Amino acid sequence: MTAKRKRAYFAPDDLYDPALTRLIFRLGMPAVAGLSINAVHHTINMVFVGMIGSHEIAAITVVLPILMMVGAIGEGLGVGGATAVGRALGAGDPQRANITASTLVILAIPLGLVLTVAILLFKRELLTLFGASEAILPLAEHYLAIVAFSVTLTVLQILSDFIAISEGNTRFSMWTLMGCFALNIVLDPIMIFWFGFGLAGAAVATILSQIAALGAYLIYFCKRIGTLHVAARFAAFRTDILKPVLFIGLPTTLTSMLSSISFAALFTFAGFYRGDSGIAGVGIAMRVLTLGMLPIIGLALGGQAVLSFAWGAKNPVRLLAASGTLLKLTSGFAIIYGLGAVLLRYPIAAVFTSDAEIADIAALTLVATHVPFILFGARQILLVLLQAQGRARLAGLISVAQNGYLLLPLLFTLPHWFAFDGVLASLFLAPAVTAFMSLAILFVVLRQLRSHSPSIPITNFNNTVSERAS
Repeated sequence: MTAKRKRAYFAPDDLYDPALTRLIFRLGMPAVAGLSINAVHHTINMVFVGMIGSHEIAAITVVLPILMMVGAIGEGLGVGGATAVGRALGAGDPQRANITASTLVILAIPLGLVLTVAILLFKRELLTLFGASEAILPLAEHYLAIVAFSVTLTVLQILSDFIAISEGNTRFSMWTLMGCFALNIVLDPIMIFWFGFGLAGAAVATILSQIAALGAYLIYFCKRIGTLHVAARFAAFRTDILKPVLFIGLPTTLTSMLSSISFAALFTFAGFYRGDSGIAGVGIAMRVLTLGMLPIIGLALGGQAVLSFAWGAKNPVRLLAASGTLLKLTSGFAIIYGLGAVLLRYPIAAVFTSDAEIADIAALTLVATHVPFILFGARQILLVLLQAQGRARLAGLISVAQNGYLLLPLLFTLPHWFAFDGVLASLFLAPAVTAFMSLAILFVVLRQLRSHSPSIPITNFNNTVSERAS
């Protein structure tokens, strides 16, 4: 492929494209592929670590909530920035989009360094808080001490992914993620077994692959492959730039933070009632759940560029049509994946461990988590639709529900009466209640969009968009 064809291949998609379903697939499927590779990478990473021993699986499991908190900050900046950039592009203000993206990239560097120092200073306290037992604490502490140095890289990579997606360039994001995680998968056995680094080798492999991914994004921004111009000189730490980003991003960050706390409580109770086997078994099920969640999140991310752009361009008909298409796609996948995980729970558990006790716990947890998962698609599309509209409070109410004000009270109540069965019941009830609440709100939001949409055929609307784009 020539340099000119490569540049054309990685150019952002036209967000005015009248073929809406095709556009959503072009934007969504690369994001699905990229994030699915992410999930596969973490799953394979756990398989490699499981070859070392069950204590090592438990060690990376208790580190997971801390890494989720780091990812939460990057995700909050990314979601807030992506919606702000998308609305600015839709409103025909590319300069504001450039300033927003540049400001967030510069802000991510000192923010990541502060987080690294905080983790290194309080790593033992954090791991104890998140349920590390005396048996696995030294392993977890050593692993966390290494990955702490990748915090800035993590935040920058997440933010760069969102910036590329916000301008309709999920294709570049996909190939970057695929390259990053493919490199990580290759490096895992080399670092863990060949060099004999053990659990630390998994952390080193992650850092090296992140450096490679950021190198790709450095080329992307410096060569201006996309439409946005990201440069330090455009950074402007003004209220009018940061407020819209934080207004949308903070609920997202809070959601992930609460998820980390919920995971800490979950692993603490799992360990209390079933020991390290309980932690490992629940950890396996949560990895499998993540494997199913990320494709839906990826498709929603790709569609969010269309939703934010349409809202910025004041096109409610396009916004409504895009939401409906996304809802059908994500719900179909959620139903197939959720039922498949339940039916194949024992073979899935056997992939990760040969320990019969851990496998049984993992199989039970797979049922509790994947039955309500069949409605996850509706919840996720409602969330990105509200974010695209700038309805931060309602979006926060939905995003915080499952792992926040529903799961935590359940975890601190039901296990007291039902022991480990109470843990499983909590994992089932929190997403189930969130799903039904999301369906009710989604019905109201879509009805509001229909009432404000002009009564014109979609074909006429698409023709108008085509004329505007040309």
